[in-house]
Amino acid sequence: RVPASADTVTSAEYPPGPPRGRVPGRKKVTSHRSYCPAFRISNMSDEKNSDEVEDLDPVTEVLESDLTPTILGFLHWKSILSARVYRKWREAARLTDVPESKTDVWWRVPELYVQNRDFAEALGWISDALPMVPTITIDFSLGKTERFDIADGKGASLSLVRTFGDRPKPEPVDISPIGNFRHLRHLTINGASLNGSYPFLFDFPNLRSLELSSVGRLKWDLSMVCGLPKLEKLRCIRNYSLTGNLSSISVLRTTLVDLCLSGCSEVEGSLLDLANFPLLKKLSLSFCHKVAGDVRDLTSNDFKVIEEMDLPDSIYGGGDLPSIEETPDIMSAWYTLKKRNPRILESRRIGLPLDSPERYDNGEHHSRQMPCFAEFVKAGPRLGWRWTNAVSGGSCEPNWLDPELSPSDEGYDLYLEELKEIEADVGFFKGFHSPPTQEEHLQMNYEIKLDPMLATMPVQC
Repeated sequence: RVPASADTVTSAEYPPGPPRGRVPGRKKVTSHRSYCPAFRISNMSDEKNSDEVEDLDPVTEVLESDLTPTILGFLHWKSILSARVYRKWREAARLTDVPESKTDVWWRVPELYVQNRDFAEALGWISDALPMVPTITIDFSLGKTERFDIADGKGASLSLVRTFGDRPKPEPVDISPIGNFRHLRHLTINGASLNGSYPFLFDFPNLRSLELSSVGRLKWDLSMVCGLPKLEKLRCIRNYSLTGNLSSISVLRTTLVDLCLSGCSEVEGSLLDLANFPLLKKLSLSFCHKVAGDVRDLTSNDFKVIEEMDLPDSIYGGGDLPSIEETPDIMSAWYTLKKRNPRILESRRIGLPLDSPERYDNGEHHSRQMPCFAEFVKAGPRLGWRWTNAVSGGSCEPNWLDPELSPSDEGYDLYLEELKEIEADVGFFKGFHSPPTQEEHLQMNYEIKLDPMLATMPVQC
């Protein structure tokens, strides 16, 4: 119980220290509200004129100091909104650097995950309450997201208006308040039906990561990345209305680490436009059929730190192999990159196209099919490549690009062990360093009888 007055408090009733309950002589902390459920967007509107707290307990006095933004920075953004119970804490929340993303067992939890229409409509006042939110995600590919329509941007294309009988269609949501988060570092939009131009998506001075996947008819140009001077990761997948030239990305030369334009078929330029990016580790230009280039033009000074590279068929040597005769030059060009980073073309094969006039099928056992794929092989530090049909025992002799090791070299024992494994995979095509002609293949099938036990075994790649 709390004594009726301060006079009734004695040392016998209370041990040394502050008395329990409300301290007599102090006014009770009051506010127009003490708690706001952060998960209820409809109740998280900004306060108008809440009462000032006239007298605070010692803990609150600490929270009222300059440390308040730092303390709030340890909380989730929803918890920070709940703590904005009066003016000074609202001001502190505006200065709070919201922490980076946390993860649970199943999926990544971003700082501001726009999971339904209520969240989208609240972006405006949230940007005023917490302007330093670092991440915004709109991802309709996740089952936790309730789909809603997004308002068209500038120069939107005409679209078919859908009707649902007598049921009125909800008004599209304006997502332009996203541009108010000037401290945004990560922005992801996936599976949203955008239509037109949205310039505010490309004007963030501190943005590090931008991901736009399957975003409908979003109209933008690569030159717009000039508004993202600190961008490190740009992943645009199936942006069919994306235009521009790869040379426009040169403004990100000193920052870009990951570039993916997969399926952006209107992008133009040359592979060499990106060759001098000192930090670029991942590059994917698959299905960018207007991007030209030749892997044989690459030198030891190009793509110095590249780890993963996926190129379209329009780049010579980047997709399918043009012919058997030209393959050695192409593999030598890839060797320049792979020698620097072993992850290049790791566990990946480059093959002749299905319509290549050099491909044939003699109706033989799968282990004897034409070896129409080229792949790298490695024995210790020694690197080479070979033709294979991707079936165990269906490889040709390796074409080594590095010199043979001597017994005095370091790692010679490992080299011999891995060399035996490579040689063991050379069976039917022993003695061939390139695919045999169709006539040679028919002759070999006639002369070398297939082992009956091998005929009953399943395919092993």
